[in-house]
Amino acid sequence: MFWTAVWFIVNILFVTSAIVTLFMQRAYTEGKSQAAAPEKLKSLKSRRQILIVITIILFIAMCASFVMNMKING
Repeated sequence: MFWTAVWFIVNILFVTSAIVTLFMQRAYTEGKSQAAAPEKLKSLKSRRQILIVITIILFIAMCASFVMNMKING
């Protein structure tokens, strides 16, 4: 039951980070198309990249906890 709870929590965090990453992508794209200030674009790009890395890490953690849950609980 422990690994099921771990998978569930990590899954929620992954989905949340994926949604936030998509919104950050949209903000960055709109900033580029509207010729925003360069420092604003740099800030948006760095936030977006950080969120992409976090999302990838959470995806790997979600997969690992799912596999562990299936291994233990069948």
